Amino acid sequence: MNVYTRFLFVILLYFTNYSTAQQIDNLTTLSYQELKKNYKGLKYTDLIASEKYVDALIAKAKKDSNELEKNNAFLYKAYFENEAGNMKASIQYIDSCIAFAKAQKNNSLFITALSEKGSTYYKFGKYTKATTYYLKFDSIAKATENVRYQIYANQGIGSIKNITGDHKGATELFLKNKEIIAPIVTKKRYYTLYLNTLITLCASYTHFDLDKASTYVHELKTLSIEKNDNDALSYYHTFKGIIHYKRKKYNQALVQLATADSIVSSLDIKRNLYPIYRYRGKIYYERQQFLEAINNFEAFKTLQKEIEFDDFEYREVLSLLANSYEQIDSSKKALENYRLAHNLSYTDTIQETIRYTILEEYDKKTLEEKITSLEMKSSQKEQQNTSLWFVSIGLLLALIILFSIYKKQQLDNQKKFDELVETLVAEPNNAETTESNTKYKISDEKIAKILTGLQKFEQTEAFLHQSTSLVTVAKKLNTNTTYLSQIINEQKGVTFKNYITELRINYVLHKLKNDKVLRSYSIKAIAKELGFKSEGAFSRAFKKQTGIYPSFFIKNLTSIS
Repeated sequence: MNVYTRFLFVILLYFTNYSTAQQIDNLTTLSYQELKKNYKGLKYTDLIASEKYVDALIAKAKKDSNELEKNNAFLYKAYFENEAGNMKASIQYIDSCIAFAKAQKNNSLFITALSEKGSTYYKFGKYTKATTYYLKFDSIAKATENVRYQIYANQGIGSIKNITGDHKGATELFLKNKEIIAPIVTKKRYYTLYLNTLITLCASYTHFDLDKASTYVHELKTLSIEKNDNDALSYYHTFKGIIHYKRKKYNQALVQLATADSIVSSLDIKRNLYPIYRYRGKIYYERQQFLEAINNFEAFKTLQKEIEFDDFEYREVLSLLANSYEQIDSSKKALENYRLAHNLSYTDTIQETIRYTILEEYDKKTLEEKITSLEMKSSQKEQQNTSLWFVSIGLLLALIILFSIYKKQQLDNQKKFDELVETLVAEPNNAETTESNTKYKISDEKIAKILTGLQKFEQTEAFLHQSTSLVTVAKKLNTNTTYLSQIINEQKGVTFKNYITELRINYVLHKLKNDKVLRSYSIKAIAKELGFKSEGAFSRAFKKQTGIYPSFFIKNLTSIS
């Protein structure tokens, strides 16, 4: 860029920024109420245009030194950043609002911001963090006995349970919401809340009770048409398609999913296309119409990249997509998607972590509340003492059993850790090699040469390179992959992949025991140091070989140092 062009660019940028700033400055003459009204009017139709009203709200509040209005506007700004896909910026605005609400003891603003933070993390698939904030929100909802807060809390926690596979647990919470809303839906005009409850009930029941799902799907359709809610109606057709699919009525399923696709596309709500693409792809896959299956799974994959949403069912889609490519002899594409599916296996660990959090923080608390409630009732109604005590004791026993299981697991892990540390005192014991040579005829001289090369490969710790593969090692040892693979199988007693993995795990066990600095690294960083492609792959390999996770091993090493 020459000097003249750069000068013109700077001048243009200045006037553009000046023009925008001038517009915002002009808007600050409007009242707070007018600015909010204009923002809300454009929020769902033209988000970009709505931003200038949010910026004007913030500018006006700063000019007036009105901290309350400024922080209210921060929540609007957080919503804008959310929709723009900027989670970090959104959280920063929300955190600023939470800090102000705490300082001013503004409970209403604090609760709203807390709910927004949980929803933001949920939207971006950060389910562990979303769970934390939903649990906080749930505590406040129960403490304040606020009906609307209780509904939102049940909805949030139920959604997390549903995503992590606890469909029956989720259903209990959604049914509780239905019980709360149904009597007051008309009086309080809770139609949207009631529709959302029906949608989540349908989503849960499609996993384990298709008859119940059909009942709620019918009610969803009736209310959607009555309230002219096309978004809810698209869910009706989607769920109807899923139910037909699970009953093997593929033609009816495709008709319903096509209708849902048409409605969703007209509304431009891309996230609602996830189940449509997934189930339509699965139908074609089961019909062995692999090209049609590929088209739908690839559409799902494209959507996933565009929205960047952590979907726990993404791995299933990638696996089916890979297999579809394999069926049409497209091995390169098949391999690409199998690898992607393999790298997503970390989701199992995430799901287990979230399930454990809910069990410890929410389900346990719920049981304790039930026990307390039963004890209070028993003091008021003496004739129910016996039955209530049995229930209380049963719940307490359930808690004790859960706690015992947890403690036993901890003790087992500790035992495995102690045994592991004991074995690390001595040098690693290399397995004796055998002399079997059954598949290919390899000279003794060649075997000895390859084994010597492998010994050098181990001593130089070349196995830590992420690029390590059967091909690269064979090339280094001046042999072919067939001979190398056979010799490792026969002489080491393992496959090449397991051979490399065991070398890496044995290396890191000794390194962690003796290197305090390495212990301070994150699991992800350690995995990278060892040549693993992901944190999940390292954790699974470590657990498979030692019986415990690396985080537990490091924690206990640190405590005994």
